[in-house]
Amino acid sequence: MSTGIGESLRTAREDRGRSVEDVAQVLRMRSDYVRALEDERFEVFGGEIYAKGFLRNYAAELGLDPQPLLEQYRREHGDQLATVGLVGSSATSRPSPRSAPPPWIAWVLVAVVVIAGLAFIGSLGSGRTPPQAGQDPTTAPPAPVQEEPTEEPEDGTDAGEEEPEPEPEPEPEPTFDGVEVLLALEESSWMRVTIDGSIAFEQTVPAGETLPFEGQDEVRVRLGNAGGVRAQVNGEEVESLGARGQVVEVVFTADGVETA
Repeated sequence: MSTGIGESLRTAREDRGRSVEDVAQVLRMRSDYVRALEDERFEVFGGEIYAKGFLRNYAAELGLDPQPLLEQYRREHGDQLATVGLVGSSATSRPSPRSAPPPWIAWVLVAVVVIAGLAFIGSLGSGRTPPQAGQDPTTAPPAPVQEEPTEEPEDGTDAGEEEPEPEPEPEPEPTFDGVEVLLALEESSWMRVTIDGSIAFEQTVPAGETLPFEGQDEVRVRLGNAGGVRAQVNGEEVESLGARGQVVEVVFTADGVETA
């Protein structure tokens, strides 16, 4: 169910004459992530913190205030939880007393019984008297018609039954052959990101941001506050990068995660 978040993003982008690919390039995001935000497919990001970070970045890039969209995101999830909590409450599950049926229903039932009895008696009186023994009947009973057996189709399906049309196969999710890293900041942290040997990013990032990075062989990240940063590599959540305030250097590859 649409909440209006995706429509607001799509309308703002189109009003500014920008394409999905243009926004994706500026934000260093994959274009399918931009489409996922506009279609409100937040489960693509693998976690609420990553979805809200990308939502904040996208709204800011379009010149929108991210807070109303984030509040709408929180309300949507909160409403779902509230609905689940009310289902089992005693206040809403208590049955209401039933009122007695109106008296005219009894007269209708009596009339139905009388009509059914008269119909049954009439059917007995209209039956024919069977012929006595030794007397030929006026007409011979019709010979039974032998039905020809129907041939079953060789494929085992019933005759006349149409085969159901095969359902279309779902489109495969886009894959990335190299190393894709998502960094979500729960707390502010300085970081330097080196992709395949070249420094691609170096600055202090505030809390709430989500940053994507892609490389062919490795993505090396040096953090000033490892405990305040969560990470995904190729869609898999990394358990921990370090403690709060700890300076660490982590190397992400297609084979896994290593501490330098």
